[in-house]
Amino acid sequence: MLISINPVEPESWLVARAAEIIRRGGVAVVPTDTVYGFACLVSQDDAIRRIYKLKNLDANKPLALLVKDMPAIGRYARGISNPAFRMMKRVLPGPYTFIFRSTPEVPKIMLRKRKTIGIRYPDNVILIALLNELDEPLMTTSIRTPDDDFISDPLTIDDIYGRKVDLVVDGGPLAPDPSTVVDFTSDVAELIRSAKGDVDALDLF
Repeated sequence: MLISINPVEPESWLVARAAEIIRRGGVAVVPTDTVYGFACLVSQDDAIRRIYKLKNLDANKPLALLVKDMPAIGRYARGISNPAFRMMKRVLPGPYTFIFRSTPEVPKIMLRKRKTIGIRYPDNVILIALLNELDEPLMTTSIRTPDDDFISDPLTIDDIYGRKVDLVVDGGPLAPDPSTVVDFTSDVAELIRSAKGDVDALDLF
């Protein structure tokens, strides 16, 4: 099912409709402030397995967590230092993924041999409205072609994956620019990927 939602002023009834599909255990395609991604509720193990199968991902490859606000980060991330918290408060919501040691709240299906989780608090009006409606984080992974290129047009995504997912949320075309990734699992923050998020704003060095 394709649902087109206004990316500036999301229609509440459409957001509620999309949320209900996801709440029932559905796998959706959602826009973020970077690229489109597959998404499902963090509590739905079967839907998480479907996402791994859709992307043909190795079971040890991580998905990321999409949250609606700063307090939600603390529920799933362990050992957030004061400098890390201040940094996140300064740049979030925004196009960053921060990697932390995970708390027991992270589903075991996500961890496998890992004890870490990537967390995103995205600056996308549709996605935040959806997260508020669900009142639960989403697990996500970006949508790419077999050649590992991002697919930025939701209509193209619907043509390819529309029959394989329960919902495609059309929030308009997105620039194929992924998030900047920072690892906070050790005492020293490590820049893993420099992308859309402004690295200078992080003040890492």
